[in-house]
Amino acid sequence: MEKAYISLGSNKGQKLENLQDAVLQIQKQVGILTDLSSIYETPSWGFEGPDFFNACIGIQTDFSPAELLQKLLKIERKMGRLRTTDSGYSSRNIDLDLLFFEDQVIDNDDLILPHPRLELRNFILHPMCEIAPDFVHPRLGKDMTHLLNFCRDTSHPTQLPLSRWSQDLFFEDQLLVFEGNIGVGKTSLAQKIAQDFKVPSLLENFGKNPFLEKFYDQPDRFALPLENYFLEDRFRQFDDFVKASAALKMTVADHSLFKSLVFAKINLSPKHFQDFKANYERLSAQLVFKQKVIFLHQPIEKLMKQIKSRGRIYEQKITPYYLEKIEEGYQNYRKERWSIPYHSIDLTDLDFIHDERAYQMLLQRIKAF
Repeated sequence: MEKAYISLGSNKGQKLENLQDAVLQIQKQVGILTDLSSIYETPSWGFEGPDFFNACIGIQTDFSPAELLQKLLKIERKMGRLRTTDSGYSSRNIDLDLLFFEDQVIDNDDLILPHPRLELRNFILHPMCEIAPDFVHPRLGKDMTHLLNFCRDTSHPTQLPLSRWSQDLFFEDQLLVFEGNIGVGKTSLAQKIAQDFKVPSLLENFGKNPFLEKFYDQPDRFALPLENYFLEDRFRQFDDFVKASAALKMTVADHSLFKSLVFAKINLSPKHFQDFKANYERLSAQLVFKQKVIFLHQPIEKLMKQIKSRGRIYEQKITPYYLEKIEEGYQNYRKERWSIPYHSIDLTDLDFIHDERAYQMLLQRIKAF
């Protein structure tokens, strides 16, 4: 995949919603969101009109520059913008400009890269300096910081808080479920979203399982009681939570019921697993609710560090090999029996706890699912 930068602008209609919808459509149709600037309120450039909301994003894409441009124009048309051959500028509900595609220089009738005259526009240079200050303009040989410092544009864009990107997250009835390996960040993310968006959360009661510490000491002896307890407890939790939240539109959980089946397949003997599976299917058939599952991923090395740093004594016996088996277990489960809508997000470079930009990008990726 290759890296591209895109400028977004809107000064007509619901400006914030227009930018949000454009970022969502770009993720669905073009590529993976990798950079997200703040939104800037800027005066109209080149004509008299309402102030713009502007931003820049970075994406990873498999499309060629020409294909990417056509995708962006298609999104514009879908959002109600029709480009004309008339000279001059005018108000628009959405404007999507391909600024850079790696370090390619292209100049033909269909596409000019880098985007012409971007070095003259503060509404592009400010957000680009925020997300890629060291990126070098392949024609001019100057990075974004240098271009902004010497830009002759006298306008002063107003930077809005990054949180303006995600004033909403849930737009339909759903239970948003986070799943993934031990230590990947499921609970931290569920708690943060529940707090920020004022929605109920279902958090796993793993600490109440009387067999958990014993399992890490003697896995062969305590695997079956461990998994049976987890299954019954998770079923009760989900049953109570779904009933209590039936009238609510938005809820979030840091685990799933099917997690029991994944871990049981790893920890139990084939004979015990068959009995366990029959019990799981009996219980799961009693639970009917709409859910969307987000699988979170981080490298095993990072998981080990996070498990060690959170300091649960019984977890210190977890090995990389065991985490690899869990990762493989989730992958096999999705291949063999998956029917629930799901999406995978790699958290390797997204420290959503300490980095607001990473958190906002993560929320945008979730919204695009």
